[in-house]
Amino acid sequence: MKFTFLGTGTSHGIPMIGCSCEVCTSNNEKNKRRRCSLYVVAGGQHIVFDTPPDFRDQVLSFGVKRVDAVFLTHPHADHIYGFDDIRRFSDLQKTHIPVYGSPETIRQMRIKFDYVDKASHSFGGVPRVTFINQTGPITLGDILITPLPVWHGKDFILGFRIDSNGQRLAYIPDCSAIPKETFPYLENLDVMILDGLRPENHPTHFSTKECIEQLKRIGAKQSFMTHLTHNSEHHKLQIQLGEMITVPWDGLQVVL
Repeated sequence: MKFTFLGTGTSHGIPMIGCSCEVCTSNNEKNKRRRCSLYVVAGGQHIVFDTPPDFRDQVLSFGVKRVDAVFLTHPHADHIYGFDDIRRFSDLQKTHIPVYGSPETIRQMRIKFDYVDKASHSFGGVPRVTFINQTGPITLGDILITPLPVWHGKDFILGFRIDSNGQRLAYIPDCSAIPKETFPYLENLDVMILDGLRPENHPTHFSTKECIEQLKRIGAKQSFMTHLTHNSEHHKLQIQLGEMITVPWDGLQVVL
């Protein structure tokens, strides 16, 4: 299993428009954060988790050549508004690409991208996809992908667990609470990637402290904190977290 952080930032991205803070003006490339997305290659499958507004830049910057499936955590703008660029992959691959999400997410996608289902467009003119309501685990090739229901403020959204060849990764980029029913799926993980928005509390995201507490409870072999704002400078946050939790950066690739 190989995974690449295509984006590790919050909804504004970093640098944030109109901001001259230490992080937004930093020359450290690890402080430049696109909106959250993850690319996983395993079991012969190439899978994208969320298509943020930066999606085109992400796939060009980090060498994404193929997409066999898309999984969406929820239909907020910072997680879906690069979706139209999936059309380049469906055109190259000459096939409809399956797009999975909760029934509510898929309902919203059909509204926000209503032109996708219209047959009048040429094959390369719109994303050729098949929208699929995901209400339980699904298998793609040799991969098992299990939805992980979590709270994002008052919204019930999804993270995902990816199992392939005995390796286990869980990805929850937006989260303010994990229901007790979800925790059994977070046991014995090789990798846990979790929302840790900022040092201060937030109504719809884990704070840095809350994320640390949850990652310690989960106890994965490798832990990563993502969806970061400009309130966290990369080097300083990594020193704070020590060796047990990694602050990822855009383009970081990990091979299990």
